[in-house]
Amino acid sequence: MKHIANILSISRLLLSVPIAIIFVNYGFNTVGMILLIIACVTDMIDGTIARAVNNGVGTKLGQTLDTVADMALVVVAAFFILPAMGLSDMLYWFCIAGFVYKVLSSLVSYIKHKSASMLIIHTYLMRSLGYILFIWMVVHWVFAHLIFDGPNDITNGYTIFVIASIFILTTEELIISLLLKGPSSDIRTIFHIKQENKKIENSLTHP
Repeated sequence: MKHIANILSISRLLLSVPIAIIFVNYGFNTVGMILLIIACVTDMIDGTIARAVNNGVGTKLGQTLDTVADMALVVVAAFFILPAMGLSDMLYWFCIAGFVYKVLSSLVSYIKHKSASMLIIHTYLMRSLGYILFIWMVVHWVFAHLIFDGPNDITNGYTIFVIASIFILTTEELIISLLLKGPSSDIRTIFHIKQENKKIENSLTHP
């Protein structure tokens, strides 16, 4: 039971490969979306399972696997799924800019804290971004692929919302990373930095 969360994270990492291959070769399609939905579901439940079997906290290995799998899925979305969505040039490049900003934020966090688990800080807002991106893909699949022939006002409007969310929520993550005194990828919000820094100081004082 205690290994289920890690198995789910690893499965998400492995699913990134066929998802990328399918979207590159067949464009935005139903099979690729089904695999993507499965991968996203593993992301939604692996952390909950890990905390349930480890007295409310995740393990360091689990946090690292979760983060690496998440980053792999983000890379697949940016380089393989996004080009297949048929967005306008402006929206496409704004999405790429958001992705680059997220990568730079993760690099700053990793360089400062020397921890792979800090590539993605699991704040409430950053977790919500995962759901926002998931809904984005589903909305695009339904309204641009199944109902209409390509992007439309519905998908474009939600894409603008997604782009704004990426920049705003990544900014919170970057500020948290810069102000934290040590690695802590499970901090809840920007308002918990002081509380988290006290925990870090206590752990250093009383290892």
